Amino acid sequence: MPRHLPSVPAALLAIAVAVVLGSVAFAQSTVTRLVVMPFDASRSVEALGLATPGALQRALNQLDGVYVPPVGDALIVLQRANQAGVDPIAEIERLFGADAVVLARIVGTSGIDVELVVSSGGTDQTETIRGAMSDLPALWRQLAERVIALAGVRAGGADLVEMRDVLARVPEAAVLGPLGLATARLPGVRLDDLETALSLDATSPWLLAETARVAALQGQLERAVSLATEAAAAAPSQVEVRVVEGVVKAAAGDAAGAEAAFRAAVGGNPMHAVALAGLADFVVDTAERTELLERAIAASPRLVDAHLALAELQATPQRRLQTLRRAAERLPDSITTQRALLEAVLSTGDTRGALELLRQAVGQPVGASSAMYSLAALLPAGVSAEALAFVREGRARFPESPTLALAEADLLSAAGDLDAAADALFEALRDDPSAVAVADALSTVLARQGRLDEARAVLEGLPDRPDDLDLRLVELQLAAGRARVVLEELQPRVDAGDRDPTMRTLYGIALGRVGRIDEAQRVLREVVDEDPGAEVAARAIEVLDEQRLIGGDEALALEGDAAVAFEQGLYALEIADYGGAAAAFGRARAVQDAGLLAFYEGFALQSQGDVRGAITAYLAAREELGDNDVLLNNLGFAHLQVGRIDLALDALRAAVAANADNAQAQLNLGLIHYQLGNFEEALARFERAVAVSPALADSITPFIEEAQRRTAP
Repeated sequence: MPRHLPSVPAALLAIAVAVVLGSVAFAQSTVTRLVVMPFDASRSVEALGLATPGALQRALNQLDGVYVPPVGDALIVLQRANQAGVDPIAEIERLFGADAVVLARIVGTSGIDVELVVSSGGTDQTETIRGAMSDLPALWRQLAERVIALAGVRAGGADLVEMRDVLARVPEAAVLGPLGLATARLPGVRLDDLETALSLDATSPWLLAETARVAALQGQLERAVSLATEAAAAAPSQVEVRVVEGVVKAAAGDAAGAEAAFRAAVGGNPMHAVALAGLADFVVDTAERTELLERAIAASPRLVDAHLALAELQATPQRRLQTLRRAAERLPDSITTQRALLEAVLSTGDTRGALELLRQAVGQPVGASSAMYSLAALLPAGVSAEALAFVREGRARFPESPTLALAEADLLSAAGDLDAAADALFEALRDDPSAVAVADALSTVLARQGRLDEARAVLEGLPDRPDDLDLRLVELQLAAGRARVVLEELQPRVDAGDRDPTMRTLYGIALGRVGRIDEAQRVLREVVDEDPGAEVAARAIEVLDEQRLIGGDEALALEGDAAVAFEQGLYALEIADYGGAAAAFGRARAVQDAGLLAFYEGFALQSQGDVRGAITAYLAAREELGDNDVLLNNLGFAHLQVGRIDLALDALRAAVAANADNAQAQLNLGLIHYQLGNFEEALARFERAVAVSPALADSITPFIEEAQRRTAP
């Protein structure tokens, strides 16, 4: 959707920093990292295949300085390494930084043999441990003690007592299947199954805690808090129980309870990664938060949340980038991590580097996935051909992936080739006629081409029609640039008092599109007031506010094809399809030119990387709109992007002259003066920007402090 260009251009921030920054050092804490794999279990004792590793994980995490992650993450790496044809144990050791990897095979019925393997640095140590299904606590205790011995873990007597206490009570055998699945953090866990298990064994702290965690994930927070509190009361010294308590109470908004639970867990094991990362969320002091997160990562190098939280704490773009690069080395398969790194690199303007990062990720043994290839859809127009080739390479590897079909269509749409985008989506829908996301995207592309009958047929042809099909069809009218038709369809529902938020959002957008801006804002603000999380309505309000900033209160008078193209351009901006938006605004200008159209075309071109084209459009807009501060801010930034600092200074000076309260323009002007060494002027602009918009302070504090140092007597 249309937005002003970033108030703190990351590329300029990178240029402006005068000191080369080193990487952030991890806290020096001793930790032993163990990875317990799912155990191979014969059919007669199949439930033990996950329950036994889960029991070991909980028990070993009682030991000071030992951390064992949930089984599920290791299983993912194992499966992908096997698919890639590389040594899975070596890959697990590398990515987890594991001191040892624990595997086993369980056979038997009432009498059980466990063939235990503890692997470290390419050396396997094996033992066979015998036990009985009727005495699992004794069997699990033997296993835990032998793992400690074979892995060379040093454990004090008090820790061993606590570890044995965790294993002293085993839930009923009938509940071990769902309990093991839940403890492993694998998909497919059903809350109903765990609740049924509780009816058989209502006092197990392990079962209570895992049921609480799954209940929280499914939105049943009151039930989750009750169960977690009960588990903690039954086993206040069990680290894993207190960690789950912290997670559940944090989700429920009980900050004090969550912090207390995490502190108790860290007190039990100072190197429990999840407890450390959870506690960091409740610590105000930046240095202390950083230290907690660094310890968490030292304990669990694949803890995504800790890496991302640490990246957000970095004072400069360079440090943030370094932190994310380090995270990506350990998490080549994490879409969340790779996306954050990709966006950070793109913010510096290094589009080629961003593409190379994706190539490196899919080149890792565990990194190749359809979702990873689909991240290429985030790349700007400057590398659109390479991005498209990359996505098509992914489709060749994962031919049945709807995610990649969607990514290919997004790239084709951004390049203005809606016909090819529709063809790609038609092909994917033929492969899977029930793919709702593909059908939805295809209907939108068809609507933007004016092929509304075909768009309707696609949605109506789904085996399971969407519940909101009527409103989805209305939305297609907006995508096609037919706001007046939408108003005619929705007005009777509005008059009848229909309060459906989606319907009212579409109605408000349509009002704005036909120039009834006051009415549109009233309707949309009502939606947001009733539901502050209504993102579409909030974005639509921003569109209207920015339209007023550029064009004033007078509605843009467009007719016929120009009006349709303008609406299509706005829709394309709202879904971040900058190529499609630029093409639509260009079509509108060819029919009926206007300053606002030229501004929007410039914004779309600049957003997709065509900065020189954007400058041409902005200059045309300026001829009609004059010295509009928003327009001049964007024009100044565009001049800066092509290296014309002289023209950037002229435009930004004119922007602040037109509106001294434009914080973004003040900030951008200050950054140029900072780059030029004019620190007094830079400091004045920074201080003005923060005075107008205090939220900018976090972004530019390092530059303010450096400018103050440079100007001090």
